[in-house]
Amino acid sequence: MSKVAPILAAMVVAACSLTPDMFDGPIHDVTRNYLRAVAGGTSPAPFYGDCGGTHGGNAERALAGEGGGFTFSMDSSTQDGDSAVVNVDVTGQDHTASPYAVDLRRENGKWVVCGLDTHHVQINSGVDPGIG
Repeated sequence: MSKVAPILAAMVVAACSLTPDMFDGPIHDVTRNYLRAVAGGTSPAPFYGDCGGTHGGNAERALAGEGGGFTFSMDSSTQDGDSAVVNVDVTGQDHTASPYAVDLRRENGKWVVCGLDTHHVQINSGVDPGIG
């Protein structure tokens, strides 16, 4: 039996256990709380910002088709300065996951929801597909 295999296995376990939750940050907290409010039938208005005069009021209409009590999971996210997008998959009454993108802006130091698109936005993972 190779002595390297147990060492590699221990390194993999250590690396996995040290990896932080990739959806644990201010933009994720706002997205999570916002979607919980909408799913629970609570007004999401406190999550909206001015967003240059185009706040996220379209979101309730977009999510209405999912039905109350929908569930969601975060897929990916990106942040560039005071702008961010969180891609989420929403599973509604039809038990099918639908892609959405929550558009966020930082206003006066606070992250706010500015819109919701009914598709994911492409996020550059930094991986070059030509390598390997």
